[in-house]
Amino acid sequence: MPAKQSKTLAAICLALAMLATSGNASASGSSPATATAGEDLPSLQDAEMLSPFGGRANFSPDGKRIVLVGKTYGDAYELDVATGKVRNLTSGFPHQGIMRIQYLPDGNFLVTAPRVQFGPNTRAHLEMWFLDKNLQTGLQPLGEALFEGIAVSRKSNRIAWTAVDPTLKPGDNWQMAFARPTTRHIAEIKVTNGKATLVNKRSIMTNLPKACTFIEPQDFRDDDGELVYSCMGMTAKGGIVISVMGNVIAEDRNITYYRKEGEYNEVEGIAPDGSWTTVECGTQDTAGLPELDICRLDLRPDGPITRIVRGRVPGSTSDVSNPVVSPDGKWLVFQRSDSASPDIGEGYGLYRLRLKN
Repeated sequence: MPAKQSKTLAAICLALAMLATSGNASASGSSPATATAGEDLPSLQDAEMLSPFGGRANFSPDGKRIVLVGKTYGDAYELDVATGKVRNLTSGFPHQGIMRIQYLPDGNFLVTAPRVQFGPNTRAHLEMWFLDKNLQTGLQPLGEALFEGIAVSRKSNRIAWTAVDPTLKPGDNWQMAFARPTTRHIAEIKVTNGKATLVNKRSIMTNLPKACTFIEPQDFRDDDGELVYSCMGMTAKGGIVISVMGNVIAEDRNITYYRKEGEYNEVEGIAPDGSWTTVECGTQDTAGLPELDICRLDLRPDGPITRIVRGRVPGSTSDVSNPVVSPDGKWLVFQRSDSASPDIGEGYGLYRLRLKN
């Protein structure tokens, strides 16, 4: 994801524990560790609430609206940032529940949703759908299955995604998708007379970097020439490491932006100019999901990484995740999450903080 409380990749802890990988993962960059009690960092209590419900926020191209999912496999909504008015985008037609919704640059929507519900394992059986901005036709299938998030270009209707191949059976635990073979693809969504189709589809990253057993695309940058993604893998000592990487598509060349043993760093919303990105960051010293803050990472090898938002609310299980940056680069929007929730990625409200220059 792209997105990731996203924490969409937390289940990797279980799946990767079942894998036998080799190779030594080198550390890079300086560690932000985890926010400590004495640090003067903004947190959930300092943020402006935009919505008392929902999560997986995504800005419209002009930054005036935000789409969100009310709850996992619920309806999708659109929030007017200036007025606070919310409209339901998906109540007017049948569907099996929405996992994600994202704006395309042309103002239409890309939706991630199941065709059929398989209970807890539905997450491994999601598909892509197109939703016209006029909401006249309902969800149009794009004919592609995917696992986890989709990267969407800011410049064109280009997208990138990961698919599990072969797909899991309906009864298989969805988390096992992280341990299965995967393929990665890019394509464009072409809209003609209201009908959407995928065109120019091709495979990318045929061979994953040795450091990665699974990758989740997050964003494009450098005039859509590079795909920024989260890399999930294991260290030579059997530890789990989640890192920030990029792929120069034309060269199939991978770049490590931040990787450090003992840390969880999942890339999230990228800055409008592509020079830096938000990261869910924390210390990965146990097999479970660690407490996570929101960090800023400059997208250059060994670039600085800095905590900008404290995640965990003292005395509660509330924390923050799935940060996105407004198109003007002035605002950070994230969701309130609950570390005690069994539903990874569930959001319980959207909040906004002004970014410092």
